Amino acid sequence: MSLLNSEKLLDLLIGQKLLSKEQRQFVVLQKGNQRQKLLKKSGGRRQGDQRKLDQGFPDLVDIVVSLDLELPGKKDAVLTEEIIMRAVSRALKIPFKKLDPLDLDMNIVTKTIPKSFAINHLILPFQLNNGVLEVVIYNPDNQLVLEDIERANQVKVRPYLSTRSDIKKILAEFFGFQRSISAAETQFGSGGEASTVDIGNLEQYVRLSSARELTSTDQHIKAAVNHLFSYALEQRASDIHVEPKRNTCLIRFRIDGILHTYKLPKAVHSALTSRIKSLARMDIAEKRRPQDGRIKIGQQGGKEAELRVSTVPVSFGEKTVMRILDPDVIFQDLDGIGFSRRDRVVYDGFMKSPHGIVLVTGPTGSGKSTTLYSTLKQIASPESNIITVEDPVEMVHEDFNQISVQTQIDVTFSSILRNILRQDPDIIMIGEIRDLETATHAVQAALTGHLVFSTLHTNDAVSTIIRLEDLGLEPFLIGSTMLGALAQRLVRRICPHCTEKYSVPAEEMQKIGFPVAGKEVLELQRGKGCRQCRGTGYSGRLGVFEIFPMSEKLKKLVAGRATDSELRQVAIREGMTTLQEDAWNKVLAGETTVEEALRVTGEGH
Repeated sequence: MSLLNSEKLLDLLIGQKLLSKEQRQFVVLQKGNQRQKLLKKSGGRRQGDQRKLDQGFPDLVDIVVSLDLELPGKKDAVLTEEIIMRAVSRALKIPFKKLDPLDLDMNIVTKTIPKSFAINHLILPFQLNNGVLEVVIYNPDNQLVLEDIERANQVKVRPYLSTRSDIKKILAEFFGFQRSISAAETQFGSGGEASTVDIGNLEQYVRLSSARELTSTDQHIKAAVNHLFSYALEQRASDIHVEPKRNTCLIRFRIDGILHTYKLPKAVHSALTSRIKSLARMDIAEKRRPQDGRIKIGQQGGKEAELRVSTVPVSFGEKTVMRILDPDVIFQDLDGIGFSRRDRVVYDGFMKSPHGIVLVTGPTGSGKSTTLYSTLKQIASPESNIITVEDPVEMVHEDFNQISVQTQIDVTFSSILRNILRQDPDIIMIGEIRDLETATHAVQAALTGHLVFSTLHTNDAVSTIIRLEDLGLEPFLIGSTMLGALAQRLVRRICPHCTEKYSVPAEEMQKIGFPVAGKEVLELQRGKGCRQCRGTGYSGRLGVFEIFPMSEKLKKLVAGRATDSELRQVAIREGMTTLQEDAWNKVLAGETTVEEALRVTGEGH
């Protein structure tokens, strides 16, 4: 009998103090009833490949996991499938492998052993180096199967253990996606030599279209695009890039600010792009000009997300970038985005003001939209009329009246703002102040009793004054209408699962401007890198802020055309925390690392 289905497994768990003797007795008494419950629960859902993937289900591991047993001596911690398989790994001295889809090569997974063989035996090959094939298995008693793989592939097999659920999930997703891509490639690449020639933007080649050319309505391409969307949402990606190269198509997912890349056959790039453009209601035939669109997708559990789609012609075809707009990310609680206590009090003062202008600044991807949307959601009420003017509308929300800029029909920021005051708004959000006309209308709205939020491209909060003056606004108007400005950046959070403390000489940190407060050695934190964070040491992001409130003294200085440095000195004396100071505070609090703080604020900022 397999170890995973015998009571030896329970003894093994007791030996590693993961199960008590009372719990063992409970499992033995309940296993018959629990097996029937699990079979009944899964029986109605399993069909075809899914039934094969569930061969041997439920075994004793599944039964123990389903009972939600509390780990001895650890409150609120339960015995999971991964904890059990790691215990088996230690006992049998077979290394455990936590499967990360981003680290796997699709060709190795899907083309080394047949699909039916992999599914029947729950075996997943993931790496081939110097004649050694590394495979993940669920059942450690599968030695005969491993020998079959060695003989068939003329390689030495090195086994690792993993969980049934992870192996099932990867096999289903990878074989499904690979089947779609392979079928699409075969269909598209069947037109002979000409069909393999790239039809890019800069390297033109005339080819007569084939009746067998793959279209965006092909079922395989539909399945492949659906897989891309669900995978990106599952991995918490913020962007998906579909990027044509000379001989390949790159799919890139941006996760926590870092791009992860997959390679697909070049033959499917055109059809993938056409499918995405079709869903986004773009002109599929127009490939020479940039286009914008959006797609709304439903997730499991009734949740929805939106994709903002942009295409541009590049050297080898059309590049598509999709920004994923997840309501859970865009609309956040302001307490959780990284404000310090002082900054939160100041920003609350901005939100409660009856009129005035609040400007949020920072480069692209610094979280300005999240801050503004989260702000508007917090102050939205049935008693207030909120109107936004955006280019384009990023996330549709029922509490706001959102207007999209359409330059082709002269619906611009400035033209909308000329008419918007007739709509009786209480709060106005302008996507971006780009020119004097837009700035003038924003000031006019603030002077007539409206609260205005907008963004501006400057490096820090104080520079917003100089930028508005450069646009042509009179200093006395800036001083009388502006409530304040907020500059922000995003840093990666230290992974909570692998945080470790380390010591660093204070003298070394002082050279980069870090506050040492008379200490000789500083105790800081960083992430070691673990399976939860894919070895990066980071998980998620938070904001670093610089909030510049317009005090009476600063208003006088602005009206007198004071310089940037003069305004900054006074603001700091009045309590403003600079971007770098806020970043250092988050390093000291163990929320991020020195490297991240320097990356976003610059050394000696």
